[in-house]
Amino acid sequence: LAIVVPCFNEQIALPHTLDVLFRVLSEMVGRGEIAPESYPYFVDDGSADLTWPHIVSGHERNKSVRGLKLARNFGHQNALLAGLMGVMDRCDAAISIDADLQQDPAAIPEFVAQFRRGIDVVLGVRKDRESDGWFKRCSAQLFYLLMRAMGVPLIANHADYRLLSRRALKHLTLYGETNLFLRAICTQLGFKTSVVCFDVKERAYGSTHYTLGRMLKLALTGIVSTSVVPLRMVALIGFAIFALSLLMASYVMYRTLVVGDTVPGWASTTLPIYFIGGVQLLCLGVIGEYVGQTISEVKRRP
Repeated sequence: LAIVVPCFNEQIALPHTLDVLFRVLSEMVGRGEIAPESYPYFVDDGSADLTWPHIVSGHERNKSVRGLKLARNFGHQNALLAGLMGVMDRCDAAISIDADLQQDPAAIPEFVAQFRRGIDVVLGVRKDRESDGWFKRCSAQLFYLLMRAMGVPLIANHADYRLLSRRALKHLTLYGETNLFLRAICTQLGFKTSVVCFDVKERAYGSTHYTLGRMLKLALTGIVSTSVVPLRMVALIGFAIFALSLLMASYVMYRTLVVGDTVPGWASTTLPIYFIGGVQLLCLGVIGEYVGQTISEVKRRP
């Protein structure tokens, strides 16, 4: 078992994280659930503090600790992907977990138990959001509602706490996209999938680095990288406004040619505006459909 832990400026939390993961792995080895060669794998995502020296110190104390230092900050999803690719050929299964350990590590044995029953993808789903403040709770609910509306295949309240078997990891490498949204892609790998529910703890050390801006960026990446619904919406709006412009043009011609009570010059001004505007939006909608098809082709998803 490899436990992949993306880290960004986590010098305060890392000593605690190392101790907890050592204890969890040791207990599981003692019960014969995992091999003694199992290890934690820390990914330093371009931290500006002492995160990397703490990882090195952890390796000096326990040679099972492994680490990867990225050249700069590439973001949580890319750091997580780098960690998963780093352990792919050196484990039977990998579990990803955040460095703050708010995702309860006590659930790790249940992930492994599901894997031993033949499950390749085990998703960690939090039981509730009672520990969140009102703003985070509301924004999270809005996030999942928006994702569902945009056709993004997400499991509600599943973040990046999951187990992937080696063959699931190898299948993940077939997704050659730059902007990956792992929460959606891991549900589409096509392997047996199950869920493990866990409690979320208060952050014991340090403060969160997942700001509102980062959450909005994650939501935007999720929509743009996995869904063409926004382009479809543009296309539908274009068709609808074009149809409306034809109706308005018919009305203008009726008022001018049949009723004859229009102000001179009104028809010659409004007709071109409605017609040209409608044609432009119709063309934009058609272009949107082609762009959506192009995006799907370029991704070359398996």
